[in-house]
Amino acid sequence: MATSLRNAILVALAATPTIQQTCTGDVKCTCELLRDVLTEVNGTVLPSDGDTYKDIEDENYSAACRLPAACIVSPKNAQEVSTVVKILSQTGAKFAIRSGGHNYIPGFASVDEGVLISLSSLNSTELSEDKKTAKIGPGNRWQAVYEALVPEGLVVVGGRVGPVGVGGLMLGGGLSYFATQRGLALDNVKSYEVVLADGAIVTASADNEYSDLYQGLRGGASNFGIVTSYELYTYPARDFYVDARAYSPNQTSDFLRAVAEYQKEGQLDPSSSISVQLLESGPTILLLYNEPVQQAKAFDAFYALGTYQPIVPAFNGSLLDIMALTGSRFSTGETRTYGETFSHKTDADLMVELYSIFTEETASLPSGASAVWVPNSIAASVATLGKQHGGNLLGLEEVPQQWYEWYITWTEPTQDRAIWDISQRITQRCTDAAKAKDLLLPYLFMNTAGKTQDVLNSYGADNVEFIKAAAAKYDPGRVFQTLQNDGFLVRNL
Repeated sequence: MATSLRNAILVALAATPTIQQTCTGDVKCTCELLRDVLTEVNGTVLPSDGDTYKDIEDENYSAACRLPAACIVSPKNAQEVSTVVKILSQTGAKFAIRSGGHNYIPGFASVDEGVLISLSSLNSTELSEDKKTAKIGPGNRWQAVYEALVPEGLVVVGGRVGPVGVGGLMLGGGLSYFATQRGLALDNVKSYEVVLADGAIVTASADNEYSDLYQGLRGGASNFGIVTSYELYTYPARDFYVDARAYSPNQTSDFLRAVAEYQKEGQLDPSSSISVQLLESGPTILLLYNEPVQQAKAFDAFYALGTYQPIVPAFNGSLLDIMALTGSRFSTGETRTYGETFSHKTDADLMVELYSIFTEETASLPSGASAVWVPNSIAASVATLGKQHGGNLLGLEEVPQQWYEWYITWTEPTQDRAIWDISQRITQRCTDAAKAKDLLLPYLFMNTAGKTQDVLNSYGADNVEFIKAAAAKYDPGRVFQTLQNDGFLVRNL
């Protein structure tokens, strides 16, 4: 693009949010314009930048999600995000938005021959003067957030594993180690700073003129704009009792029944939480109690299982100690990852049956692939607390339930189709089994949902209509519907 033409566009952009048809439909031209606007180091990176581009592209957790963007932009503040959105809306360039890049659906936080908006530079954590809230940038990883807050004697309701990004987890709902006490992460937001499709920067809260936008963001994902800051309520940090255990494969059925028993009794104690994975080597569990005790009665169902292998000796420690213990779960390099979700009312027999289906299907995985089964135990209080905190759009029932987070990892791109086919069979068979026992719940957990799963419709008709209305109000030109590469979007309903 000629220098004189480029300068004319920049002047037009500074003077008015309307750029004329220059660059329309030309992503290369759009990237050149963005590079001139975001002038700081790595503000806009092109494939021709070699290792710098590759390093930023590789932040996506799953190698299958590292699509070849025409350029990657990293705005440093809300004003720069606004400028980027104005340019993209006027040139019509396709784009994707990435926070931490942990979503493992290709095209949701990645884009082929479009503009990838990386929010990684929006990574501040700022405590309010009274320390009752913290403003957290979407490009943060939860590890960094906790490192800033725990030394202050504070925590927020956020991610369970340090490398996960803030933005995706918050918009998807967000499970934490405090869910039984505090609800989901999105239930603990005081306000959102949002860049709308026209570039306007607004703050949405429950009691201001953007209260409908605030409500829409409590389940409505990236249908309204780009969130550039989350103001979260803070809570006093207390040490945890931490007990990480591994059980043998022949204990699996008894282990799953213990999980169901825990939900009947132990999970009524809001200080307790568990994190479970079922591996080929057998079940593992992290028992957490948000007080420094020796043992907690809430976990009696697991103590009764008998023989186990300590992953580490039980200890009392902080949330940062838990992050150190769980951070190793996350793979890097060329690993590809995909999984899906579903939910059901807690039932021991069904849990055993579902895991049997999973093991049957994953027995045919291609060489080198492996699978993990993660039944997330959700207390009835999670739905109750959501209502008490102003309500969200998830449509949760107030019953003990399981939200599944199973996934498969592999390295060979030639195996993608086989993995996809197995994934579809797992979801279909498990859904059918839960439905046959009249235990299936409609809710699909966005943070662990698969590409074709109808997440928004799982919230219920009234909540879907609210999301549609808010999206139409705040993005009347449908920028986030027509130009955003993919996601759980209103356009797909």
